[in-house]
Amino acid sequence: MNVQLCKKSIERVAGGAAAAIVALREREHTPLVRDCLNRCQRCDAGGLVAVVDGMPLHSPTLEALLDDLDALGAEDL
Repeated sequence: MNVQLCKKSIERVAGGAAAAIVALREREHTPLVRDCLNRCQRCDAGGLVAVVDGMPLHSPTLEALLDDLDALGAEDL
């Protein structure tokens, strides 16, 4: 899956943006970091702001985002 991530929100992840990108690539996702995804209210509230294959997604932690991506991937099967 293509996962666009808000640069501001990904920088807040424990371990840094690089660790988050590695975790996504390990699960065979294609992470793309964008300056802004125009979801500022969600971004300012904390957590991760992403657009996954065109669908907006907000997760409180990296682990929650990975779980959400796994669930979306399972639905596609």
